[in-house]
Parts: sequence; C-alpha cells; structure tokens
Amino acid sequence: MFFTRLYSISRLILSVVLWAILLFLAAIILVPMLLISTRTPTAVVLPSNETREEIYHLACSKGLSGGSLAEGELIRRRRSLVELNHPIRVVLASQPYDIPWGYYASRPNPTSFNCPPRKQADLQYWIPSLDMPEAEIIYSGTTNRPKERARPNPKPDESIVQVFWIVGYDDDRSHGRRSIEWLKEARQLDGRSPGSVEEHGLWHTVVPTTGSLEMTYWYKFGPGEDVVIECYAPFQRCEGNVDLKDLRMYARLIFDKDAIPQHQVIVDGLRTLLSRWRTSS
Repeated sequence: MFFTRLYSISRLILSVVLWAILLFLAAIILVPMLLISTRTPTAVVLPSNETREEIYHLACSKGLSGGSLAEGELIRRRRSLVELNHPIRVVLASQPYDIPWGYYASRPNPTSFNCPPRKQADLQYWIPSLDMPEAEIIYSGTTNRPKERARPNPKPDESIVQVFWIVGYDDDRSHGRRSIEWLKEARQLDGRSPGSVEEHGLWHTVVPTTGSLEMTYWYKFGPGEDVVIECYAPFQRCEGNVDLKDLRMYARLIFDKDAIPQHQVIVDGLRTLLSRWRTSS
C-alpha cells in the first residue's frame, strides 16, 4: 500500500514537472510570435518627386532591396533619370578615372554614386567606334551585336566588347594576371606547341580538354602588353586576358569569336577610353 501511494505521488510530481517544462517552452516560442503579430508595421515613405540633381547627390547607402513593387518602381525611376554620360569615379592602379555611367556593363545604382571610389570596373563598348551601348550588355541575350536605335543592323566588323572587370595590380583580383604566366608555361604558349601557327598577328594552338571539347588559345606577349584569348570550340564567344603592363592593369574580357582579328582594336580601344576618362582631380 505504501509503495503504491509513493508510486502515485511520483507520477504526479513527474507530470507537474513535464507540464511546467512544456508551458515554459510554449512561452518562449509563442510570446515573441504574438508580439510580432500584434506589432503595427512601420510605414516606409518612398520619395516620389526626386529631381535628377537630387538623385546625383543621394547619400551613400546600400540602397533599397527592391523587394516590394514600390521599391522596384523607385529604383527604375531613379535609373531612368540618370544621364548616360554621368561620371562615376573609379580608382585603378592608384589613378582616378571618371567613367560615364553608360559604359558600365552593370550600371551602378544611384545610391552608390557618392560612395568611396571603387577599385575595379566592369565595362562595355562597341568596336571599332568605341561608342557606349544603349543598354547593359548583360541583358542583351546571347549576342554581342544587339540591335539598337542608332544601329539597327550592326555591320560585320561591329560588336560589343564586355570587360568583366579591370583592376590595378594592387587590387585583390590582380592575381588573375598571373594566370597568363601559368597558361604560358602549362600550354607552352610561345610558339613551341605542336601545331602552333601565326595568324592575324597572334599565335594560336588547339589543346584537347575534357571529353571531346577543345580549347583554342590565341596569344602574344610583348613589352607593353600580354594577350591570351581562350575559345571553347562549341561556343561563339571567347574570353580574353589582357595585361596592360605600362598601365599596371589587368583586364578580363569577353567578345565574339569572329572579332579575334580585331584583337588590337579591342586592346587599343580600351587604352583610348582609359585615357579619355583619366582625371587629375
């Protein structure tokens, strides 16, 4: 009888303890949820009548998330007011450049206009004219020859060069410059590779890769610049690696395969644009 009563008391105590634990856990989880659900949302007031000059002088910030329709519309309206020639400051190899907004492959948001200067840039330009494209090339689909109002039918020698990024030697991404030296040694890119031929002022050789794919390398090395172009056989675009030694800059580019004969136009065009944008202030 004594042990039966003791067992019943023990079960009662255990039940009380378990219920206390469950109530405690419920309080931890449910109370914050109730507070959140009853909290009045803070209204976000978005500007609706900003002028172009006000947009140019926005304080540096990460900008809006664009998650809501109103935010997305504000971002589009701000970008629509930005002039393509509006300069955006970049510092490359310790030298400042004022690059027109329209020459960016991914055009910066206005909320970044007054942030500290970037140390790299992604660019886009037509060859051979060096004009800026009307739209960002990253949204033009599968071609580097988009039809534009001023260029409804691009000529065979006209195409857009996209510079993924250009950096100074002292920038973190300048390690990509060393990939040229690695390719030069690993692929024997100095005219010694079997089957290497010279064409359009470049050496080129075909190197088998994984499976049935082949990589064609076009290259040249000189005191002012090194150029290594990589083309996968199935694709119509190639990737170029350019070391501008005199400027202490490295650039990675993408362009149409049939623009390889214009490689010097591409490199000289980049130099010309940089000289236009260079500033002393």
